[in-house]
Amino acid sequence: MDNRRKFNKSDDSSDVPMYSRLFIVTEKQTTEQQFIDAFKKFGQIEDVHIPRDHNSGERKGFVYIKFSKASEAAAALEEMNFQTIPNTNRPLKVMVAANRSDIQTANDDDEKFKRIFITVPKMMAESKIKEDFSKFGNVQSVLIQKDRDTGMPRGFAYVKFNSFLEAAQAVEGCDTSYRAIFALPKVHKRNRYESSFESNMSTLANTSANFHSSLVSAITAHPEGYTRINFMCPPYLTHYNVESLFDIVPGMIDCKYFVDYMRDCGKGTVTYSNPMSAAHAVQKLNRFEYPPGVKIFVRRDNSQFEAHEQSFKNIPNVVKDLKQAISSNANSSAPDLAQLAEAIAEASKLIKMATSGTPEMDIPDSNDLSYCSVKLPPQKPLADIDSPLAKRCFLVCKPQPPPMTVLRDIFCRFGDLINVYTLPNKTVGYARYASAEAADEAIKTLHGAEICGIRMKVLEADDEAPPKRSRYN
Repeated sequence: MDNRRKFNKSDDSSDVPMYSRLFIVTEKQTTEQQFIDAFKKFGQIEDVHIPRDHNSGERKGFVYIKFSKASEAAAALEEMNFQTIPNTNRPLKVMVAANRSDIQTANDDDEKFKRIFITVPKMMAESKIKEDFSKFGNVQSVLIQKDRDTGMPRGFAYVKFNSFLEAAQAVEGCDTSYRAIFALPKVHKRNRYESSFESNMSTLANTSANFHSSLVSAITAHPEGYTRINFMCPPYLTHYNVESLFDIVPGMIDCKYFVDYMRDCGKGTVTYSNPMSAAHAVQKLNRFEYPPGVKIFVRRDNSQFEAHEQSFKNIPNVVKDLKQAISSNANSSAPDLAQLAEAIAEASKLIKMATSGTPEMDIPDSNDLSYCSVKLPPQKPLADIDSPLAKRCFLVCKPQPPPMTVLRDIFCRFGDLINVYTLPNKTVGYARYASAEAADEAIKTLHGAEICGIRMKVLEADDEAPPKRSRYN
């Protein structure tokens, strides 16, 4: 499987094209090579990911397979769902995975997988559209959108097919003037950050009565004095998933989340505006299952109390040191300002800890390699900024780039790094190397890796265009 593909514009997404990734439930013993052998006949496999249990290291019994085309994934789903692959006994359960948090069978939502959106000339007839798209399969309907006031066509239409495979082939094979894409469900156009996460939480808040009950319970819960809680969850949940879950309890004001790859789990802290909400979150959400069968563990954050206890123990010594520094400097013709500043800083630190507790959990720094999912070589010095460019790597990082300090730390480990940067307000960037060997090693190691919970694409970029000559030269 060759991950070193030349970059092209279609790579500007975490899953390009849409619906080209499958989620497959299988036996825990099934290997990556067995999946490749069974599914390679459907097309180009770009990635196979088998999650493992963070304690035992054994496979979890499901796998993600990413194809280069949605039609390849659709063909694999149609033929392999409920089938067994060689040397296994359990039939596969094959589903579409739009991303790690949106997993559905192709029959769950007819609109989502069988309906496409196209742009058309305003005077094009419905019969012409049906004729052009019938070569890809059975066209069930063509709906040309019209203006409600004038009744005139608006320049776009929806085409619905009989199957996911037919729709995918139409998106890929129709004339480019149609600009075909998969359509959002017409009943409920969801925000692009929404997922099936909300429906899996229906036991907590799918009706106003349940929410009202939760609110009453939060108000009457016995407060235990803490407002911050810690949690641990599956590593493939996103920050949005986690924040949506804890926001069910009224009073959430902050949610911190990162993925610990050393322990293969997600971790974080949630802060509430009052102790009653925090206690209610622990009571209701500890051991809550999402996804079904996988538990989220929630407990109170004791660091606040430990900080308060320690700070109060240190008060007499800090006060004594501060008084001594003030007294000695007041009676001195040459005051020791450094001593006084140190005493004031220590007192300020104590007051902050006594009133607010310890600093909140941060994303691991560059000294903690748990932020990267692959093994990295030791750090190497940067190349001279004026070194001639040998090769560039193109970076795609969705939904946002990792911190720049992290990117620099990771990409410099392959040697001869001139610089690494991301484009303003974009999710793409470049790493520039003074040697082609270093760039090739970075692509080989980091393509498909996860950095700070963000799945990276590292591809060979086109040659850098020479700077344009000024007309004033």
